[in-house]
Amino acid sequence: MENFYQSMLFNIKKHPFLKNTFINFTRYIPVITFIIYPVVIIYLFFTNNPLLLETIIRPCIAFTVVTIFRKIINRKRPYEAMDIEPLIKHKQGESFPSRHTVSAFAIAFACLKVSLPLGIVMLLLAITVSLSRILCGVHYISDVISAIVIAFIIGFINI
Repeated sequence: MENFYQSMLFNIKKHPFLKNTFINFTRYIPVITFIIYPVVIIYLFFTNNPLLLETIIRPCIAFTVVTIFRKIINRKRPYEAMDIEPLIKHKQGESFPSRHTVSAFAIAFACLKVSLPLGIVMLLLAITVSLSRILCGVHYISDVISAIVIAFIIGFINI
């Protein structure tokens, strides 16, 4: 795994455009996601849509579950456990599961129920968030996959 991260980060750092692209994706795609989400909630509120409560609650549950897992497991991040330097600065510990990923996917799954085209756009943004977390060296692939699974389960179980 260490060779994978070393090689990946070395190749990314060799190409300034690629490096800046991944850094910007990591910084700004979550912002776009978290701007769209309240707009959807406001829309649902003003249209008296019955999905309003579910659209608020499911992402909150996913975020809370992952936050608790992270505190309990407190897995080191790839740059703490291996000889690599991430593309971005990040706090240490609590790598598993990825909170950015679970939030982006939980919001995307909620948006899918509101509007298929919007949901597809949000899923693409969530995939971008997930990949950028790995490519910047701040999460393991398993951190991201577990977050997607948690978001899916919480997004689609019957309450």
